[in-house]
Order: sequence, then C-alpha cells, then structure tokens
Amino acid sequence: MTKFGLSLMPEPAFALAALPVFDEGLIECLEWSFDMGWGSTGRPAWVDALLDEYSTAGWLLGHGVSYSLLGAHGNHQRWLRRLANEVDERSYRWITEHVGFVGAGRFTFSAPMPMPMTRDVVALGVQRLRDIATIVDCPVGVENLATCLSTQDAVEQGRLVRDLLSPVDGILLLDLHNLWCQSLNCDVDIETLLTALPLDRVREIHLAGGRESSTASGRSLRRDTHDQLVPPTLLELLERVAPRCPNLEAVIYERLGTSLTDVAAHNAYRADLRTVSQVVAGLPAPDPAPVMTSPEATLESSDGGLNPMPPSGRAMDQMAQYQANLLDCLDRGRSHHEIEGELRNAAPQLAPDHMDDDLVEVAAQLTRTWGVLA
Repeated sequence: MTKFGLSLMPEPAFALAALPVFDEGLIECLEWSFDMGWGSTGRPAWVDALLDEYSTAGWLLGHGVSYSLLGAHGNHQRWLRRLANEVDERSYRWITEHVGFVGAGRFTFSAPMPMPMTRDVVALGVQRLRDIATIVDCPVGVENLATCLSTQDAVEQGRLVRDLLSPVDGILLLDLHNLWCQSLNCDVDIETLLTALPLDRVREIHLAGGRESSTASGRSLRRDTHDQLVPPTLLELLERVAPRCPNLEAVIYERLGTSLTDVAAHNAYRADLRTVSQVVAGLPAPDPAPVMTSPEATLESSDGGLNPMPPSGRAMDQMAQYQANLLDCLDRGRSHHEIEGELRNAAPQLAPDHMDDDLVEVAAQLTRTWGVLA
C-alpha cells in the first residue's frame, strides 16, 4: 500500500503541531530536506530522533533544495561532498531535487527557476543527476516546478523531466499542487500537463496548500506557499492520478513550520493530516510495473538519447549568463519585454519568447523573498 508521511520542519511550532500525529501512528514515512540543516549550529534532538527512526525503518526520503540541478555555476562539488557525509550518517530511500536552478550571478541562492528545453540544458541536468548517483546507493530523481515564466515553460516541463530521468533511470517526485498551479495560471488543462510527464517513474507525490494572489494587472494567480490546508480539489486529483502511477510508494504532505502560528492552526493542520491520511489509505494498491518511458528522440547523443553529449564551454557560459541576467532582471522588477530583450543579447540560444508579465511578476516576488545576495 502507498504510505503517507510529511515533510519534516525543524521549527518548534511544527513540533507542537505535528508530534501528536506521530504518536497516533499516522506518519508512515518522512521526507527531509537534508541540505537545509547544513552549516547550522545544530538540530533539535527530536528532529534527529525522528530522522534516525525513519532511516532505520527504510522510509526516510531525501529531498534537496540547494544543489541547483540546472545551474551552470555554483557550489556543486561542495554540495556533493556534504551529501556523501549525509548518506554515510543515514540511509535514504531516494534522493530528489527540483528541476531548475537556484542562484546565479549576484545571488548565491534563490527560489527554483525554470530553464528552457534545450539539448545543453538536458545534458547538464543528466550529468548532475549522475554525479548524485555516484555518491548515493539509492534512486535519484527530480520534482516538477510550480514557477514558470510562460505557458511554454509549463507545457515543456514534462518533456524536460522525461529526458532528464531516462538516461539515469531516475524517479519522479510529482508535486500535484505545483502542477495544479501551472494548470490554473497558464490556463492549460491539467491532463495535458500530466500526460507529458513519465507517470510510470513516479515514486512520491507531494500535496500542499497555497493561496491566491493578485498581480498589478488584477489577475489572480495560484501560489505554492505551503501555508494553508490541502484543498479538496487536490485530494480529488490525487485519487485520479495515483492509479496511473504504478510505482507510487509515498504521498507527502508539505507545510511550512513558520505558518503554524497558533493553537487553531495546529488543530486544523492535525485534522487535515488525518483527512489526507484516510484518502491515501483508500487509494488502490500500486501494481509495480517496469518503466517504459524513454527520452524524446530529439537530443544529439552517442546512443539514441541515453547519453546526451556534455555542453561545450561556450554553452555553459551562455547558460550562466542567462541565469545571472534573469535573476538580476527579476530582482530589479523589469517587464517581460525588457527581460526577453536582455536575455536575447546575453544568451541568444536560450532566449525565451512570449513571457507572461504576471508570471514574471510572481517570479520577481519569489526572487526578492528567497534570494540571497553574494
């Protein structure tokens, strides 16, 4: 049966809200964003106790947030060395990262940002996944993003994910709230987005809450804020999608610990965890099947797409320039026309068309909220 769990947060408020549900035995697996704690002065004892318990049971799921899978520059080797220490200390069932980049140019970190679907972007991502796979003794994979700068980003994400995972026989962490955000914000039928993804590679599903926000134009967009209860629409979507994922093993509930601000929020969160747990328990048992999805036959490679040729030095420089300029433009509040023009000058092979001003506005807010300057 598919197991139910949550994403562990180290804040005291999260402990107050969530630990009673652990005591009830509802949490069958645990996801931990292990790189959040690297370099900190120490974790609470209750966090380490839970990590050890689920690691020993074989149900600790690793999720990175700072590797920058598609980032041209960054501290990738240092991150990999720290990962080696992490997996020496605890056993993870699998390791996943976001299908995007974080930080570039003036920024050492940012919210995950999308990259266009090109041969060089795929080749870089495949190499980065292989670098993780050489260190860990478990499957590796990616999570789909919510953030997009255009409808094209949303529509092409499925093919990008497919082509990243096939060469490494990787797994997909399917974030249903992220997918729903893209469907609503880009006015694309969610079935179109789903069918583009390799659902036979799904091992884990994320559920979360979010909120609507208005842009300067007055348009309402769905945001993946992880600070609300899981909406009923998402549970209905889970019941539709799970049977199409024959290798699904876990459903994870995401909630920021900082959003659990009072007793009422704690009680509502626990009640929602119980509700979602019951829905997961009622899902049909997965019927594990061999993965059949393969990459699109559009990538230059030495063996039909499974080993895309590595990007050239010039291609890497263009990707680095694209990423640095994009974050800089978002931070400075440039319009989509200005961003498109600047990116065409800096990285013509990657330059996007038809960016959406409202989606760019959301990405700019994310950059200013989560961005860390060098």
